[in-house]
Amino acid sequence: MGDESAAKTIRALLIESRDSRASPAAVLARCAPDRQETGTRFDVLVANDLDEGLRLLDRGHVVDVILFVVDASEPRGPAAWVRLRKAVAHLPIIVLAETSDKEQAEAAIRQGIQDWLPRGALTESMLASAVRHAIERFRIDLELRARIRRLERARARTHRQAAELRARAKELDATNRELDDFVYVASHDLKEPLRGIKAYCELFVEDYQDRLDTIGVNRLRTVAGMCGRLERQISDLLTYYRVGRMPSPPAPVDLMEVVDGQVAAFRPLLDRRGASVRVKGPLPCVLGHPLMLGLIVGNLISNGLKYNRSERPKVEIGAVVDQPATIYVRDNGIGIAPEHHEAVFGLFRRLHGPKEFEGTGAGLTIVRKIVQSYKGRIWLESEPGRGTTFFVF
Repeated sequence: MGDESAAKTIRALLIESRDSRASPAAVLARCAPDRQETGTRFDVLVANDLDEGLRLLDRGHVVDVILFVVDASEPRGPAAWVRLRKAVAHLPIIVLAETSDKEQAEAAIRQGIQDWLPRGALTESMLASAVRHAIERFRIDLELRARIRRLERARARTHRQAAELRARAKELDATNRELDDFVYVASHDLKEPLRGIKAYCELFVEDYQDRLDTIGVNRLRTVAGMCGRLERQISDLLTYYRVGRMPSPPAPVDLMEVVDGQVAAFRPLLDRRGASVRVKGPLPCVLGHPLMLGLIVGNLISNGLKYNRSERPKVEIGAVVDQPATIYVRDNGIGIAPEHHEAVFGLFRRLHGPKEFEGTGAGLTIVRKIVQSYKGRIWLESEPGRGTTFFVF
C-alpha cells in the first residue's frame, strides 16, 4: 500500500439521476481515502440532478471535475450536458453514460465534454485515470485558449499598427513629393535672380568701367562674386537634400572605375596646377550608387587640391591594408588642427575666408551624409602643415 500523503485528492461533483439504474457512487467510494491503489483520492460532492448540482456550485463549493451521469432512458440527454457546459465553462466534465454510443460520445466531445465513459465496465483505475487525464487536458486547453486570445489581441494590435504605419508612410510620401517640388522650385527661383544680378554687375563693369573708380569696380565685382558663391551654396544645399534619396537599392560598384572617372574630370585642373592623383594598389568593390560614390571621391580629391599651398599638390587614394573595406584619401595640403577635425563636417562651416580658399564649405558635409546613408563612417587624421588623410568605411 502506498504512502497516504502521496495520494492526490480530487474534488469531484457527481451529478446523478434520481432514478439512475447504475450509479457510479460505489466506484467512487472504492477510490476514497481508505482505498489508494490508484494513487488518487476522491472527495465527492453528490447532487441528485443537474439543477441541484448548479445550486451547489453557486453556493461556492469548489471542485476540480464534474462527473455527469446520463441514462439512455432520460429525455434530457445532449441538451442537459450542453446546458451544464455553458454554465460551468471553467471546469472539465466527464459524462458517465449507460451505453458506449460512439456517435453520441463524439457529439458530446465536440460540444466541450472532456470524456465519455460507459458505466457498465467502469473500474476505479479507469475512473481515476480518466479524471486525471480530463483535468490535465482541460488545463492545457484553457492555457491554449488563453494563448490564442493573447495572440489574436497581439495580431489585432499588429494589424492596427501596420495600418497606421501605412497611413503615415503614405503621408510621408506625399510630404516628400511636396518637399521635392518645393526644393526644386525654390532653388530655381533663388538662382534665377542671382544670375541676373551677377550678369548685370558684370555688364555694368564692362560698360561703365571708364566712368568708375577702382573702388567702385572692385565693389561691383565683389557683388558679382557673392552672387556666384550664393548660387553655388544653393546648388550644394540641393545636393545635400538629395543625398540618401536614391530610387534604386545599392548594387556592387567597382571603386577603381569611380576613381578613374573622377580623375578624368579633374584632369584640366590637375594639369593647370601641376598636381597629381595616384591610386595605390587595387580598390575594392562596394555596395552603393556610382553617382553617390563619385560625389564622395570627387569632394575628397577637390578638398585635397583646394586646401593645398604646395607647388605640386598630391592626392593618394588606396585601401587600408588590414581593412579592405576602408579606403583612404591622403593629400599634402595645409592640414587641419585636431580641434577642428569635427567642425570641418559642419554645413557651410569654413576654417578659412573665401579670399584665401574658394568654396562653400558644404563638400565634407555632403560626403559624411552620403557615407552615413550607407551606414558607414568617415574620419580623418591631420595636423597643420602635414597634410590630411580621410578614411571612409
